[in-house]
Amino acid sequence: MKYLNSHLIAFITILIALVMFNWQYGNETFIFFGFAENKEMEIRLEHPSTIENIYVTPGSKVNKGDLLMEVTRSNLELTQSDLNHEIAKLESQSNFREAEIQSFINQLLAQKASKVSEIQIQIAQLESEISIKESLIKDLESIKPAKDKKGRSPNTIRIEGLKRELKLAVKPIDTQIKELENELYAAKNPTKIQIRKLQNELEFVKEEEDKLSIFAPTDGVVGTIFCKEGEQFSAYNTLITFYEENPTQVKAYVLESLILNVNMGDSIIVLSGVQTGSKCMGKVVGLGSRIIEIPERLRKNPTFKTYGREIQIEIPAENDFLQKEKVVLKSLETKDISKQKMIRAFTPPKTSATSLRNKIDLGTE
Repeated sequence: MKYLNSHLIAFITILIALVMFNWQYGNETFIFFGFAENKEMEIRLEHPSTIENIYVTPGSKVNKGDLLMEVTRSNLELTQSDLNHEIAKLESQSNFREAEIQSFINQLLAQKASKVSEIQIQIAQLESEISIKESLIKDLESIKPAKDKKGRSPNTIRIEGLKRELKLAVKPIDTQIKELENELYAAKNPTKIQIRKLQNELEFVKEEEDKLSIFAPTDGVVGTIFCKEGEQFSAYNTLITFYEENPTQVKAYVLESLILNVNMGDSIIVLSGVQTGSKCMGKVVGLGSRIIEIPERLRKNPTFKTYGREIQIEIPAENDFLQKEKVVLKSLETKDISKQKMIRAFTPPKTSATSLRNKIDLGTE
């Protein structure tokens, strides 16, 4: 009897210890479920195109920069041809006009040079005559050349006249040359601006042409291909889907009664539902704004509908999870909401002294 009593006491003691342990530590973590997901992107084009070649198949693993497909745009070739023709036309017109103006300038320069040379020859002849005469009468004091009131000889007066004539002859020519040079500069500027604008448009068209070769944006896996070779494809329709090789996020659902246990930035342990030892640490980066039905696959009992909050968890790319694999999530440092609710439920409301006096005065107490 004593033997049974001792075993009964030991059993009750262990049971109480387990209950106390569960009460103290059972709410430190809680478990919920989710799907591992890869970030998927859609590749589209902004213009109608024709699919020329497709080099991959759904599920193909590719490296960043690998060629996925090639397309063509007939309007690009036509636009490029028109731009090249317009640029060549403007350059031809500009060159012709520049050559024409430059020819006029050269003619005026030649005319100026001829006029200057003609008058300078006359001046040189007169200066030579003056020099000869001065040397002949140098020693003959009785012979004095005729001079005007300013002391100028006839030849000196003629030289001064020729110099004035030279200035008068050159000035209009210089004016015409200046006007033509201004016209040449003015003719160059608008045309060059227009040519530069067309060249920029041509560069843009060439950049658009480069986009006709579609490359893998990063290492990953080809998803669905929505087009076929030779097919005309309209603008902004998805050509191909592409996703990263390893999942980088988890979409999970927390039961409605436990939604206060998860907050932005919380650390989460993510474990594979089928692969033993496959786990990583995640971080809560998104919280749903409404209560929704939890998918059947993630319910403890698939036959009963349950509701909860959708959350997004970011995980490192270096993991062994499969796309859409069911994962188990354990929250760390969760708040013991159930205990707080029980404390609030069994805590009587405080009654102030003033309200108590009022109740007494009214005869309610």
